[in-house]
Amino acid sequence: MTAAAHFESPVPVFNKVDSRARWRQFALPAAAVLLAAVAPAVHAEAGDPLSDRFNIQLGGFLLSTETTLRVDGEFDQGTEIDSERDLGLKDSDRFRIDAYWRIAPKHKIRLMYFDTSNSADKTLERTIEFNDTIYTVGLDVHAKTQTQVTELAYEYTFMKRDTYDLSGSFGIHNLKFQTSLGGELNGNPLPNLQNTAEANGPLPVLGLHGVWRFNDQFYIDALVQYFQISFDQYDGSVTDLTASAVWQFSKHVGVGAGWNNFITKVDVDGDNFNGMLRWKYGGARIFVTASF
Repeated sequence: MTAAAHFESPVPVFNKVDSRARWRQFALPAAAVLLAAVAPAVHAEAGDPLSDRFNIQLGGFLLSTETTLRVDGEFDQGTEIDSERDLGLKDSDRFRIDAYWRIAPKHKIRLMYFDTSNSADKTLERTIEFNDTIYTVGLDVHAKTQTQVTELAYEYTFMKRDTYDLSGSFGIHNLKFQTSLGGELNGNPLPNLQNTAEANGPLPVLGLHGVWRFNDQFYIDALVQYFQISFDQYDGSVTDLTASAVWQFSKHVGVGAGWNNFITKVDVDGDNFNGMLRWKYGGARIFVTASF
């Protein structure tokens, strides 16, 4: 049995252009606009977070998570489950990547990605109902969660000074979360006690981003993002807090450390999924940064 929730963004559809003349009318102005946007960034200075053109950060995320979920079935409301207490799922450390492209002095595209997965075997200490299936106390279960987070955002710098800037942002924080729960007897799966629930979709966020470069080698970067939505069958919110300090010891390479705290709360009442997900991750980041 499988329960799934999908949050989908509208996808624009463009008609084909049959005439080459019409194609040129579109392509030439578009190319001119792109060149005009990118040209100012040619004067970017590597190593300066206020003006560099490209930046990428690669490092480890010392992850701490708190996951509470409920998967309702067609007939009954499920049990609210704490993934660590009830299923034995522990925290883990994961790889993470952050990057941005400054397409113009006041315009930036930002990307973030990481994924994590955990699995555990546990003897249930209480009875759990998951997608209309009863898992009784004392039953051996195998639980697994897989989470993938991708963010794509646009930033506009509305305040720019010699040593700091302040930007507003709008982006999509896509959360793909899957959890499975299966009963076992002597280590063998019980076919009638196997369930999977999945939530997958983009969550929009608005943000405020500040960078302060207090000398040629050190700067601080902080980001706050939030959004709340209540529409049709979905009701939830996203909160994202990030701060880091970087030592840019050479023109192109630096090292940094920071903290990120992210909270997602989503209630879904749909045809394919009924339930609740409360997912919080937070932890320290240690990374190497490259600037161009």
